[in-house]
Amino acid sequence: MLLSESAPQNMMVKRLSSTITLYRNIAKTVDGAPRPLLLLLPWFGAKPHAVERYRQIYYQYGFDILTVESKLLHFLWPQYGLSYASEVLDLLHSESLSSHHLIIHAFSIGGFLVAQMIVATLRDTPPISGFKERIRGQIFDSLVLGDVEQMAKGVAQILVPRFLQPFFKWATLFYFWLFKSYTVKHYQISTKAFKEMPYHTPILTFYSENDPLSENNAVEAMLQNWSRKGIQVTAKSWKISRHAGHLRQHPLEYQSTLENFLQSFGMTRILSNL
Repeated sequence: MLLSESAPQNMMVKRLSSTITLYRNIAKTVDGAPRPLLLLLPWFGAKPHAVERYRQIYYQYGFDILTVESKLLHFLWPQYGLSYASEVLDLLHSESLSSHHLIIHAFSIGGFLVAQMIVATLRDTPPISGFKERIRGQIFDSLVLGDVEQMAKGVAQILVPRFLQPFFKWATLFYFWLFKSYTVKHYQISTKAFKEMPYHTPILTFYSENDPLSENNAVEAMLQNWSRKGIQVTAKSWKISRHAGHLRQHPLEYQSTLENFLQSFGMTRILSNL
């Protein structure tokens, strides 16, 4: 299937902030029920046309799409990221979005935002009403997993040219050490919450064995842990692929795996209502 790089005419695009955009399908469904809502969390520095390729997949199923971009500061200063996660949760509970079933599709650093959302919901007393129950499935692509050194390596690869990366990596490690109580401590809390995964909905994970920003052994250990908790886990991996670039390198495999996953719990039935 050829994917174009612009939203179809039946999608109303509304910029809610500098990092949050809502794509609303204006066509009515047959039964009048709210359309499912995709929470799309791109990787840091993603180009608009690259993110649009993923939205194109969901347009055909009639999804509304909330695209939430992360800034590097959300990661480097986790308290800022936690505040941002709470802002996203408040938006999802606004009157216009609160009735939609949710699918989460997160890439790379977008997975950290999911972790922060988990922390925010666990801290809220009582928990944010109905959020957990609205989630129907989660897709994670190129999660950044590993120790603090792995995270520092990832930051360096994102920000600077290759020849500067070793220096920047150690500078980032020094930053983590200097502000340990504000950074590393919160990374550990968020990582633990994410690995415990309180949202027991079907999960699809895309990853590759050669991803320099993600330890595939850590990914596989986490998937096994989720399976032991009774979570339905589907994994698609490649020996060689590109971080947050699996759709581009393996388009047919990626799209068929995603479609089968959505069909497995009825999220493509909206097709009949278009």
